[in-house]
Amino acid sequence: MRLLVHCLLLRPLLRLLFGVNVEGREHLTGLDSFLLVANHNSHLDVLLLFSMLPVRSLSTTHVAAARDYFGRNPMLFRIVDYLFRPIWIDRQDRTGDPLGEMADHLRDGHNVILFPEGTRGEPGSIGTFRQGVGRLATVLPEVPIVPVVLCGPEKSLPRTSSIPLPIYNTILIGPPQAIRGDSLDITESLERLIRELSESEMVHRHRRVSRVRDAEVIAVLGIDGSGKSTLSRQLARELSADARICLVTDEIELYEHGEKKEVQPLLTELARGVIARQAKTAKSLGRYKIPKMAEILMRDQLIGQVRRWYSPTRIVLDGSPLLNLVAWSRLYDDRELDLATCGAMIRVLTGYEGGLDRRHPVYERFPQLRILKRFALVMPDLVLMLDVAPDVSMQRIRNRGGHQQVHETDDKLARLRAGYILVCDAVRSEFRVSTRILDGHAEPAAVTAAALAAAREPRRGEPAND
Repeated sequence: MRLLVHCLLLRPLLRLLFGVNVEGREHLTGLDSFLLVANHNSHLDVLLLFSMLPVRSLSTTHVAAARDYFGRNPMLFRIVDYLFRPIWIDRQDRTGDPLGEMADHLRDGHNVILFPEGTRGEPGSIGTFRQGVGRLATVLPEVPIVPVVLCGPEKSLPRTSSIPLPIYNTILIGPPQAIRGDSLDITESLERLIRELSESEMVHRHRRVSRVRDAEVIAVLGIDGSGKSTLSRQLARELSADARICLVTDEIELYEHGEKKEVQPLLTELARGVIARQAKTAKSLGRYKIPKMAEILMRDQLIGQVRRWYSPTRIVLDGSPLLNLVAWSRLYDDRELDLATCGAMIRVLTGYEGGLDRRHPVYERFPQLRILKRFALVMPDLVLMLDVAPDVSMQRIRNRGGHQQVHETDDKLARLRAGYILVCDAVRSEFRVSTRILDGHAEPAAVTAAALAAAREPRRGEPAND
């Protein structure tokens, strides 16, 4: 039953919500018993480490865990004890011998997961290793030590937060080590090795990003009923005549030579689709807000994933996660949104706060920015807004029939339109992003031609509106 819970529930759920990319899995092949040491920033760490283990190792792997921490909640203690069969360490009781228990498990051919930092550290940093891992290695020098670096859990579920966020995670497994020396030498060698692995993964990610950033991002904005979805799809198809174009709309679509191609679906995309359907059926703005925000954040994660897996020349977005979040704040705050506040929100959401003080008024007005800034949302290279009067959009929405969403009213669409126009002003004037506001009342062929001209125009200087 325990194996079924891991294989049929926990592993699929982790991959669906957070994404798990494992590099170096081959280093676990052929190991009868091992001591796994890893950095520790989050309670997700244990779940992720168990998700990468071979199934045959699940029943023989134990993690060192703090009894004094998990014991505060009896239900949580029972769940952790059942799922991971921990080696419990009471940090306030010096009479126990957890190292002896770990050594006994290793002698019996089992595996032990140990976090040498002793506790969750600061997000993205590696703390000083304690000497327990070195002492254990000197007792059992024949047991291979497997170094592992976790990248992502410090953002998905940092120690300062109790709400997990859907951020992609990477597990980097290093080659098994046989380190000799006294306990201090072994501890310092392992800490140095983990730090080097962490730095190599950071360098790898930077190289990977620099290689795929050539995929220009074009965002098509507009209120519901403006025709932005139709325009974004037509734009992607037309641009694909001589390029590989990925369209991120309600689904991911890939175009080459003017034709739609089959693509391997991504788990993040499947999860986003489920959440998006929940948002569309919401009966009030309050119930609409949370699933819509989650869907927007997952859409931003997809930009990086399609860059990596589909290698497009350009990415066309039906909307922009970054700019949608800013514009949609007009629905939830009755106060007017000015250019300075709009610019400050964009700086926070992109991760480039530009020297904003922690006491900046934007944080007081929108306190959720303190959490959302961890996502570092993608700024488009080109923004196209299809501008349509709200009454015209509402008439189009009524004509298409079907379910009408909670925000699809004249008043709410008018506020959204004002928010989008202000966002376009901000990215053009403060961030020098090429921006075009297109007349959505014109003939579709003329609108598409104007969008294509803007997409094919070199990015230079301050753009003007059409």
